[in-house]
Amino acid sequence: MSAIAAPSALLRFSRHELRLAWRDWAWMFSGWRNTSLRRALIGMSIFYAIMHLIAYAVLSPRLTAGFVLDLTALAMLSVTVLLSFTMMLSQAMESVTRAFYARDDLDLILSSPAPSRDLFLVRIVMMALTSWVMSALVISPFLNVAVMLGGERWLAGYVVLLAVSLSATGAGVLITLALFRTVGAQRTRLCAQILAAVVGAAFLIGMQVVAILSFGSISRFTLFDPAFLASHAPAAGSFWWFPAHAVAGQTSTVFLFFAASVLFFAVGAWRGAVQFRRIVVLALGVAEKTPRIRASERTFRGYSPLGALVHKELKLIARDPWLVSQTLMQVLYLIPPAVMLWVSFGENTEISVIVAPVIVMAVGQLAGGLAWLTISGEDAPDLILTAPISVFTRLWAKVLSVLTIIAVIMLPVALSLALLSLWGAVVTFIGAMIAAASAILVQLWFRAQAKRTTFRRRQVASKASTLAEAAASIACAAGTALIAAGSPLAFLPVVLLLIVLTTSWSIRPKHSAKT
Repeated sequence: MSAIAAPSALLRFSRHELRLAWRDWAWMFSGWRNTSLRRALIGMSIFYAIMHLIAYAVLSPRLTAGFVLDLTALAMLSVTVLLSFTMMLSQAMESVTRAFYARDDLDLILSSPAPSRDLFLVRIVMMALTSWVMSALVISPFLNVAVMLGGERWLAGYVVLLAVSLSATGAGVLITLALFRTVGAQRTRLCAQILAAVVGAAFLIGMQVVAILSFGSISRFTLFDPAFLASHAPAAGSFWWFPAHAVAGQTSTVFLFFAASVLFFAVGAWRGAVQFRRIVVLALGVAEKTPRIRASERTFRGYSPLGALVHKELKLIARDPWLVSQTLMQVLYLIPPAVMLWVSFGENTEISVIVAPVIVMAVGQLAGGLAWLTISGEDAPDLILTAPISVFTRLWAKVLSVLTIIAVIMLPVALSLALLSLWGAVVTFIGAMIAAASAILVQLWFRAQAKRTTFRRRQVASKASTLAEAAASIACAAGTALIAAGSPLAFLPVVLLLIVLTTSWSIRPKHSAKT
């Protein structure tokens, strides 16, 4: 009976995971509306075709003239593979952690007579396949064009991408298991999110830091300079270039790479499937643990209505279980501008012109996410509405809490920039605060009640607000850079920002106009 029941359980769990994955994708693209889904698919098809044209423009000069696997090509291919691995590893760690803490079906499934090992095995396999499909959609235009121009050997890129996905998922499972053993179920969620954010951004940030230290440029493409590679990179026959040789279609390298990845994934998936039942039981019990604090030790503080609301919003942001991985990466991208400041200290170049737009863009995106949490992600909207406070006080408390966090983040950055250029520091700080205020205004105008757990999918709620927020950040970044440079063209981004905000206000939902 067990031999017959096992395949049935695997099949049912597979159908369950496929159904959930399809619902997740459909909701992400269209909010699960059939008409919008069809339009989204048409739009994606057009975008996919345009990406093929871009890939042709990029690859045709190199492939039509006869492809040579020199150091530059080896470096670019290897960097692409390593970048894919870090992104997939970050996604795998976040997916595994969410499977423990944020899936509402685990307690029901664990109480069923089906073996839980099969469930977790299917879930881990689905993580690997989903990561592969998402990455393939991004890279496939370049692989397809390479196959068309350079021959069938470039089809090995899909196999390499699958091997990278299997390796990253297996590593994510093993790292999460190690975290549970070392720090416990209560701290694993926070540690895994921090580690996922660091892993996802570390490779790109590291390349930018090396480019800054080597060439004084924030562009990571300067690292592919042939002279630099000839003096710093390993020889063309080195083992370090085996990912590039695999992508280029060397049969033995592809087979070895794929076989090693499958073996590593099998070990990680089996260990995870066997141990995850005990871990999930611990993870589900984390929320039941309450700190034991005697009432006599608690101190009561009196706040004004505005102060109480601001304190409440700041505490909720600090306690949000999934906010760390979503915002830490944006903060980490401020490291290259900081290194650029340190390297350029004492030079006559106006470095604020280079650093300011990067900082303003990052701050604008961060403020938009925080504003969504406080405005649309309110956990107790009915309770707040019944409080004896005005609508203005309620909204101003949310705005003030976000601006406080942004100001705390920007203050050390501005002080560092002031050591080099006082004018650049002032302009950058003001530009960042204007970008934050613009993002908050967009979130106020397009607010819609949602759960905080849907924070990572907030862009789907309103495509108009997403585009408006991005356009406002770009306008603020461009205007800050031009003002720091003293350019008379600075008024153009300011006019663009006013147009974006005016348009956003005019098309805001009706409920925003009433409140």
